Amino acid sequence: MPTGNIPKILAVDDEPDALRNVFELGLAGKARCEVLHPRDVQLRHLEEADLVLVDYRLQDWPERDGVQLALQPVSGLALAVLLREHVDRSKQDRLTAFALHSAHLDQVRGRLPATSSEHVIARLNNLEWAFPKTNGNGWQQMVILADAVRGMPRNWPEGDHAGSETAAQRLLALSEEAEWYDRAWRDVRKCQPPIHHLSAGAHGLLFVRWLLHQVMPYPTFLWREEWVAARLRLSVNCLRSIAQEDGAQLAKELNTFAYQGALGEFLGRRWWRAGLEQYVWEVTDGRTADVDSLHAALRERTKVPLEPLAANASIVCLNADLVPTGDFIEPDKGVRIRPDQWPPFAEDAWTSVALAKEEP
Repeated sequence: MPTGNIPKILAVDDEPDALRNVFELGLAGKARCEVLHPRDVQLRHLEEADLVLVDYRLQDWPERDGVQLALQPVSGLALAVLLREHVDRSKQDRLTAFALHSAHLDQVRGRLPATSSEHVIARLNNLEWAFPKTNGNGWQQMVILADAVRGMPRNWPEGDHAGSETAAQRLLALSEEAEWYDRAWRDVRKCQPPIHHLSAGAHGLLFVRWLLHQVMPYPTFLWREEWVAARLRLSVNCLRSIAQEDGAQLAKELNTFAYQGALGEFLGRRWWRAGLEQYVWEVTDGRTADVDSLHAALRERTKVPLEPLAANASIVCLNADLVPTGDFIEPDKGVRIRPDQWPPFAEDAWTSVALAKEEP
């Protein structure tokens, strides 16, 4: 693939020599990469990058010592703010995203609630994301984020709300030809996409942040596999087997409403909620609450043995980090929770009574 067709990632680290080979291997063929010490970063490096990764702990930087306090960014958070201001003031017509890349995100979490995950750290620190250096999936996520930013307009159709809505639908890969288009677009609008701000001339990265910080981590108009499994009344492992079944009718049908838009699979596979509800309606002839009819229709479409959930146990259970445990609970054995960062437009968060009693 020509290098001009792949995104560029800049890593800013106080130990660039130790990281350079690691980045080149991790991103080989997927993204162009450059690793620089903070003292060597120039405006052109920022303008050429789709994604800038900044290390949190910047210790090997002797030139920083001895100058005025205001010229000493003591951490990657402070440096990212400075670099972002410079690139935002430049006249380039493209976007540059910023993220932390550190093995010490726990130090950032120290000033935030204990359950803060990467998207919360990013949202509260004016960043697009926070990547742990120990995350084996990090390379793929970096490429997906950089590629999404590369395809994002810096300025949207100013003063044209309808044009901005069309641009948003294109980025979400939401086609008007889908039977469930109207319902899906209503679901999107309930999640407060920043259409008004973007059509008023706001920065194009608002759309990226909306997806990363408020949509994909939660059950909104896109569902991760646990919520899809709950709606189909199947175990998560069973759903995974079905989705991977080569050439099977059910796998193909599920794929018709898999999310294919910007940042797709950044946090794992997602499906359109509206597409799933339409599918359940069609295969059950409108008897959407009839689990037996649903499973009978699914069995006709797959050779994978179905693993039904226990009767009435269809609520996704979250752990203390607000991540699905893979278990499903019945209403009388669950408790609704109100996490601080949980968007009001997302579906309710639940955990089991037992977990709630164990966790302060």
